[in-house]
Amino acid sequence: MDKDYQQMFNILEEYLKDKVQDIDLTILEAVGQRKHGKSFSFEEHLRGFVYAQLSALVSWKKIKDNQTKLDEIFCNFDRQQLKEKSAEDLINEITAIKCHNPYTTKNQMQSLKANIETFEQIEQDFGSLEKFITHSTPSNIIKLLADSNSTYKIKYMGVPIACEYVRNVGIDIIKPDVHIKRIAAAERLNLVTAKSDYKIIDEFQELSKQIGISQAKMDYLLWNYCSKGYGEICTATPKCNECVIRKYCQK
Repeated sequence: MDKDYQQMFNILEEYLKDKVQDIDLTILEAVGQRKHGKSFSFEEHLRGFVYAQLSALVSWKKIKDNQTKLDEIFCNFDRQQLKEKSAEDLINEITAIKCHNPYTTKNQMQSLKANIETFEQIEQDFGSLEKFITHSTPSNIIKLLADSNSTYKIKYMGVPIACEYVRNVGIDIIKPDVHIKRIAAAERLNLVTAKSDYKIIDEFQELSKQIGISQAKMDYLLWNYCSKGYGEICTATPKCNECVIRKYCQK
């Protein structure tokens, strides 16, 4: 079965090369850079966190198309300038370029200063954000960032957003969002049996070891196959007649 899954991901990769234009390679590149020794700065961590939050309930295409403007809005992630910028200005500027979500952006921006201060506390306690995110297993790091009882809980950051943040700074981890959980579930590809986000992360980590494909690459292939504006095949209402990996599916 391991070899079958390896072949399945190869099929997905070939399909996406031909069918999906303008695929974002940012996370794969970040994971590759870390693998080759890159150490990410505080500003890069802050950027990775902000983009992870912005991606919640907002089309990634919209975010990606406005990255230059967003970098400017967020003071190129200079922590001091950003702590001094008002939440109201951030909300208005993000809204003006239509990269906001009416349910999340306000809370995210009003909590940004406090979240930067939590990052600074982590930096003080561990020596750097780099040392913090690499001092334990990825799933343990996610718990420290997302668990409501954690000293280092980041406001308005659940498990998927925490995963997105650490992936943005090169940590090889799956992001258990709606697309990944749906396609990987027992009723479809049966890649994982778990339901909880933390257990899904652990099962994908084990699968990665078994088939020799990074979690970031598995996520990249599965997400692009499912997501609106990209593959749009294995959606809530799947296009089974167009699916190139249908033989692997339990549906």
